[in-house]
Amino acid sequence: MNFLILLFFITNLKMIKMKTQLIFLVLLMSVFSCDTKKSVSEAEKDKIKGEVKEVVNTFYKGCEEVNFEMILGILLDSPDFVYISNGKTFSYQEFVAGMTPVVNSLKNQKGTIVDEKFAVLDNSTVLYTANSKWVMNFKDGHSILQDPWIVQLIFKKIESKWKVISGSESGAEQNVFNSDNPKGLNHADLLMKFTGNWEAPAGKDTTQTAQFKSLQGEKILSLYSKVLTKGKVLFEETGFWGYNVAKNKIDLSVIVSNGYVFHYLGEFTSPDKLEFADVNNASNQFIFDFISPDEISGTTIENSKTSTVIWKRIK
Repeated sequence: MNFLILLFFITNLKMIKMKTQLIFLVLLMSVFSCDTKKSVSEAEKDKIKGEVKEVVNTFYKGCEEVNFEMILGILLDSPDFVYISNGKTFSYQEFVAGMTPVVNSLKNQKGTIVDEKFAVLDNSTVLYTANSKWVMNFKDGHSILQDPWIVQLIFKKIESKWKVISGSESGAEQNVFNSDNPKGLNHADLLMKFTGNWEAPAGKDTTQTAQFKSLQGEKILSLYSKVLTKGKVLFEETGFWGYNVAKNKIDLSVIVSNGYVFHYLGEFTSPDKLEFADVNNASNQFIFDFISPDEISGTTIENSKTSTVIWKRIK
């Protein structure tokens, strides 16, 4: 009786072993079948890399031209989207919200790709990595150099289009000279052309005077200005114009007697032309064009309205 039970057990044990081996074989074939299905030939890889390269070029073009719509066009608007920058993670909506003010403050960017790699993980997934450097030129006049700067993007082919489903960037940053400024112009020296007393019409029976004095040993001008109507002072302005070395810009800061404060940054775009933009609203501008050493055309653009007056040196 015990022998029969033992024989029965051994027989079933062999059957169990055979079934286990069969199941393992089926699983192995299944895995092999999946790997075969996902394998990509070298010719296919080259084709995929070419397609992704075109999308990468569009991404960089959008970055250089500060075209946010172009950049967003290649990103996947999905809850699964993740972007990592400066140690923080962003969802798609957080990326849009966080980058919008940055994009609005930029004038342009200039990128240099040192090297790049395309890793084709399967026929619908590509890992892109680039070692690069970038110069970010801001509307307020300062520039930032990102060097080295690493960019990594994961592309997924969705409905026949390659989209970025995840990205990250990191590197080192430092303030640098603004390369957009005209070369060969000494802004600090040119600023001294304003030294002296000036007068311009400011409406009916109204004039504005401005006095610029250079501070001893410095390329800085102190400013005192007032607006008069029939000899009565309506308001006064005090402040300074100075050359900001770090930003390579002329810094104009003025306090008005009515409590208003304005802050502009500018540059000489030619030896006779100085252009300022409001730090808080780049659409507001001052443009001073020397007609002669003793005469300046002054144009103000504020709230989309433009007005021009002629300033004359008071001897």
